[in-house]
Amino acid sequence: MEIRKLTEEDREAYGKLARYAFQTSKNTYENLEWPSKSRPMEQFYGAFENNLLIAGCGLIPFEIKFRSIIFKMGGVDGVATKPEYRNRGIVREIMKKMFHDMNENQIPISVLFPFKIAFYEKLGYKNVDEKIFYHFKIADIKYKETNYHMKEDERINDDIIRVYNEVLENYDYIAKRAEMQWKRLYKENYKFICYNGDHPVGYIILHFPKKSTELIFIQGIQYPERTIYVVEAFWLNHTARQAIINFLWTHRDQREYIAVYFPVNENMIDHLTTSRILEREIVGNSLLRIINVGTVLKNLEYPLDNFSINFHIHDEFCPWNDGFFELTSINKEINVEFKEKSGKSIDIEIDIGYLAQLLAGFRTVKELLEFGFISINQENFEILQNLFPKMNNYFNDFF
Repeated sequence: MEIRKLTEEDREAYGKLARYAFQTSKNTYENLEWPSKSRPMEQFYGAFENNLLIAGCGLIPFEIKFRSIIFKMGGVDGVATKPEYRNRGIVREIMKKMFHDMNENQIPISVLFPFKIAFYEKLGYKNVDEKIFYHFKIADIKYKETNYHMKEDERINDDIIRVYNEVLENYDYIAKRAEMQWKRLYKENYKFICYNGDHPVGYIILHFPKKSTELIFIQGIQYPERTIYVVEAFWLNHTARQAIINFLWTHRDQREYIAVYFPVNENMIDHLTTSRILEREIVGNSLLRIINVGTVLKNLEYPLDNFSINFHIHDEFCPWNDGFFELTSINKEINVEFKEKSGKSIDIEIDIGYLAQLLAGFRTVKELLEFGFISINQENFEILQNLFPKMNNYFNDFF
């Protein structure tokens, strides 16, 4: 079996592979739609047997804000295997090749949205953020007058991007989008911007589904033809939030329900006249993997100074992570040293997946200890707990 990056000559073969994996109901290989012509094939990897493409997946170049620092990130998508070759560990081998290449290209973090969480957890990925799904009646929204106004734009313009870039400051784990990501995500929806005078302070992107198959990427909601799906909504202050909520209320004679995901710190119930809604559910979101521990530890900002912590990290698939790291900070000067063996006492022993949750601020040392996921030197519990506090995470992209 050969594993390599794909080329333009492999586009049709991968398109057929993706069609059978993700669009089986088309029942034909005609008019292949994916990957789009704008997506370079060098972003895909494939496994070949006797020159036949039997499995493949993509790697999208992203940037991500991670604990106040911008890192390069590899977003994994389009994981597919021909059915007659499944359950042979082929995707695992492709991912190992991708980990190696990301490390060689100084991409220290990877993110994906899983079809099967347990499978990717075995490869070192862990869930690091959550969001709340709401499905409620538009007529139940509380309307409160504001002096802000809404304006439609048929494209993702500079004002929307400006708002998003300001929103980045409110989150510790979120995508820093390039132009390519904006075009790919939101090209076929309605876009409205909220203004305070001439200053953009929020936006909302809407989708009007006709049938349930359009909503497989959210919850299996009732009455899709009577529901508006909020693809994305962000605001910079409370008044902008109310103006956007008011804007949703104006659709009460057009459709009956709203379906929307919000960050866990946004409580939509407070904007409704009743708490009796169709559905409210907290769901896991993205999975994160640390590709290069040393790079991440070296470049993070820490809430403490003048400390020394010894990690013992287990990573089956990235040998450059599997071993001992000494993290020190002296007068804000961070140093990280890696050794395969160490005679020093260990402050924290942790798997690569749980390290992702700890560094992302999704789980604290105390929480990981309660479930027996880590072991620590109890004398340094307070230092470890304070070094890695809870963070505000919301990665609202999908690939």
